[in-house]
Amino acid sequence: MRPLCNIIPLSFSRLFAGRSHRILARRWLRSALCLSIIVPCMASAEPKPEHMVYLRTIDPSIEQDIRYAGAHNFTGHPLDGYGAAQCLLSLGAAKALARVQTALRTQGYGLKVFDCYRPSRAVADMGRFATEPGDPRKAEFYPRVDKQDFWHLGYVARVSNHSKGGTVDLTLTGPEALPAQDWSPSAAQVDCAAPYEQRWHDGAVDMGTGFDCFDDRAHTDSPTINATARDNRQRLSSAMQKEGFSGYSKEWWHFTYTGDDTLKNVMDFPITPLESSATDPQPHAAMAQVLDTSNQLIVVTTKNWTDIQGTAQRYERHGNTFEKYGESFPVVVGQSGLAWGKGLSVVDQREGPVKREGDGKAPAGLFKLGTAFGYDSTAETRLPYLPLTSTTECVDDSNSKRYNELVDGSTIAKDWNSSEHMRRDDDMYRKGIFIKHNTPASPASGSCIFFHIWRAPTSPTLGCTAMDPADISRLFSWLDPRQSPLLVQLPEAEYEHFRESWNLPER
Repeated sequence: MRPLCNIIPLSFSRLFAGRSHRILARRWLRSALCLSIIVPCMASAEPKPEHMVYLRTIDPSIEQDIRYAGAHNFTGHPLDGYGAAQCLLSLGAAKALARVQTALRTQGYGLKVFDCYRPSRAVADMGRFATEPGDPRKAEFYPRVDKQDFWHLGYVARVSNHSKGGTVDLTLTGPEALPAQDWSPSAAQVDCAAPYEQRWHDGAVDMGTGFDCFDDRAHTDSPTINATARDNRQRLSSAMQKEGFSGYSKEWWHFTYTGDDTLKNVMDFPITPLESSATDPQPHAAMAQVLDTSNQLIVVTTKNWTDIQGTAQRYERHGNTFEKYGESFPVVVGQSGLAWGKGLSVVDQREGPVKREGDGKAPAGLFKLGTAFGYDSTAETRLPYLPLTSTTECVDDSNSKRYNELVDGSTIAKDWNSSEHMRRDDDMYRKGIFIKHNTPASPASGSCIFFHIWRAPTSPTLGCTAMDPADISRLFSWLDPRQSPLLVQLPEAEYEHFRESWNLPER
């Protein structure tokens, strides 16, 4: 039986005079019929199948940088179907990946994923990009390749295994990795195959090229990369193969789980945010796994949800436990106290407020730390450092694509109506550190949360955590991104509630 797309009604072809017109008519209608079959399927609200799970619920210690949910990818735009920056995989593939992570952690390494399940509408979006004019990210991702050649070179597939739930793109983190940079569309484009120190720093060790690098040097067995990168690729490949993943010769980052032969169907359900619920498997054990990856910890506690003053204590890991480092020091938090924030924690929120934009509350939970910033051109810190200028802004307009980002307002087109100018007339931001609350950003969930210098020991903030200048200077010199520092910020009662299940240190 012929495929439906090859059946052309004769009555239609007769409307066109001449052989050439009939050929064109057949081609046009064949395409239209195929699209009429495919497009409605892709546009439907397909539900998430039960066998598909969020990786964070299985192993939240695996880092995630889901590139197709944003613009830092070869197309220069978020792909259709990526409504959240989340990795979803089949349950079997997710558990196998967690075993890879456990094995690598014994060697001092870990995983960071760039893409997992990919809706088929996103694959179609890639295909459209490859046929349309424009190359907004060519200089970084495919400087030596014409995008019309993506398919025959093997970098883009018309039907992707990612859409079947068992394929993942990932890299290797480790002690020799340069700290991850915070990307923005204004960032300079550097060739993905440039030397490790020059190209975009994604928080991974040297793998020979960056992710999604359409270049011969990205081929798994490329002879042109250095010995360190070859060793790192081999370490990643070996760990993945032991748990049932097979690699792809054209892309060192691409692996497909072979332990479940039922993963045959292409799916198109959209990726949506992960909501905490009572059905999330072992959320407390998951938080303990996240904390187990950290060697530096800052604990901030307040007396209750509404108190504006608190205490901070630094900790360093020694073996399996955290031990106090230095003396505790006082801090002030939001003028309305604390509220559950959007960070790494997946908690059963027993009681307590939830952080919202403009509520005057500092976020409670477990958070990563981002860029340090300040008024000086350089700083004594191992954190990535941003010198503030008169045009540096932090966007707090939920409707902006730059919501919750530090940007240079003089270099990009403004789509926001509200922001905070970072170069102030006082010393509050002379030294500061970005707290990764609501990153990636969800509208109205709160923005521009920092450690910074206080006005006074009894003067609260609008939602940040502030301290004496000497104390933030100590954080600048102490924090090391290679030690995966984390912030735990909670009311005392909540801290005690979660302390044992999260493996938190005694205060």
